Amino acid sequence: MALVTACVAPTVTPTEPSPTEVTQPRTVKAAPPPVEYTAVVTSRKSTVIVSQVQARIERLGIHAGQVVKAGELVAKLDRTELQTKVDAAKANETAANAEAGGFGAQAAGLRQALVAETRLHKLGISSPMAVVNARAQLGQVAGQGGSAAGRAVAARAAREQAEKDLARADIGAPIDGIVTNLKAHEGEVAQVGSPIARVFDPSDLIIRFAVPKDQRAGLRLGQRVELNVDGNK
Repeated sequence: MALVTACVAPTVTPTEPSPTEVTQPRTVKAAPPPVEYTAVVTSRKSTVIVSQVQARIERLGIHAGQVVKAGELVAKLDRTELQTKVDAAKANETAANAEAGGFGAQAAGLRQALVAETRLHKLGISSPMAVVNARAQLGQVAGQGGSAAGRAVAARAAREQAEKDLARADIGAPIDGIVTNLKAHEGEVAQVGSPIARVFDPSDLIIRFAVPKDQRAGLRLGQRVELNVDGNK
């Protein structure tokens, strides 16, 4: 992105002399000087590189003006805390799966016991209360197993998210382009969503400048605009 000066020459409408008008020498008014505006050179396509996790910036491999390719490593975050979260999430998932499996095995045994009590009751050997108790025990364990299964699912999701966050410690360029607006520095802690730099595509540049409302009537489509960049036209 660069600042330039846009100069627009005012529109001058030519006048034809009337053939019946007496020709007299007249003073020709000089055209008014061009109007200058401050303009910005930018790109139609640009993307901000942001951190998707909170971690210390271990290495920053870019500088302003550097040409990068999409996917090229531009920053590396400290993986220590992120790896610790992955390890903890894996341990929680293992424990949750074991708990859910234990309730599942217990429920399977109680289900067989209920079937057996029901058969004995039909034969007149077991009392109705024994069947009721067996069904109640199965319902209780089945409920606990359902809760444990839910915790196992949540633990798996947490482990998957932790692994994704770990992979995001390596930050790549989103597009081919040139690095500008470098915001981050090595050693500082990047927050989630904090900008690191911007990459713009130099193949599709545009010039932007604002014209005050009271001057827009003097402009027309296709009018010539001169640009001054660092004093050069």
